[in-house]
Amino acid sequence: MKINAFWLSLLLAMVGMLAVGSVPMVYADAHEAGEEMEMEEESGISGWFRTDTDSLGTQIWFGGSYPAGSVSIDSDIYVVGTFAEFDLGIGIPVVDDDSLSLTFLPMVGIGFDYESANGPSSLIAPQLFTYLTAGSIYFESWIQFFFNTPFDYGDDSLYTRDFVLYSVTDNIAVGPQVEVGLTLKGMEEDTETGLSSLVVGGRINMAYGENNTLGLFVGVETQMEEDSEDTGLTGRMTFVRTW
Repeated sequence: MKINAFWLSLLLAMVGMLAVGSVPMVYADAHEAGEEMEMEEESGISGWFRTDTDSLGTQIWFGGSYPAGSVSIDSDIYVVGTFAEFDLGIGIPVVDDDSLSLTFLPMVGIGFDYESANGPSSLIAPQLFTYLTAGSIYFESWIQFFFNTPFDYGDDSLYTRDFVLYSVTDNIAVGPQVEVGLTLKGMEEDTETGLSSLVVGGRINMAYGENNTLGLFVGVETQMEEDSEDTGLTGRMTFVRTW
């Protein structure tokens, strides 16, 4: 495994962030069960669970948000196959009122493929998530960099996901979605860089009981090989529960 001083410095910085983020959890564990439950109710700690099924397979996510003054400490665990990722970030509410809500969530993550005992596999940083609600309009954006070549795990890439939804009823929202993948650097010298994926389509989110949401995205991959026999039709099924 090849890790130069630059990547080692980034990993050490992430360890420091993880240590800071773990303080609320350690503090909570130091109390009795009854006091801990009362503290969680008063502190406003929130959590979520999510599953996605798409071209990567079925993925499992768990996340939580810990209030810290005017911001929040956010973390999540992402698992697919033998690969697991831990992300840590700071939620920054720019606007938060009844008519308009805007939050930025910058994060850093580190991934391990436990199929082999070879240390870290991927540095997922920087990441930026944007959440905007304005009346019946909801906008969400993902920007993620994946650095795999320092760990001999794969190509370096950039991934973005953006969608806008309009609430047609209290329980159904629909709108367009675009996903873009860029190859930044390959493990092999002859790896082709640039646009690797561009999926354009539509999304529908449906409320499915209290605090539950079902999401369905159907799109077309526009970057197909000329001799490919695939139709290009693709998408994703999502379930999210919050508490």
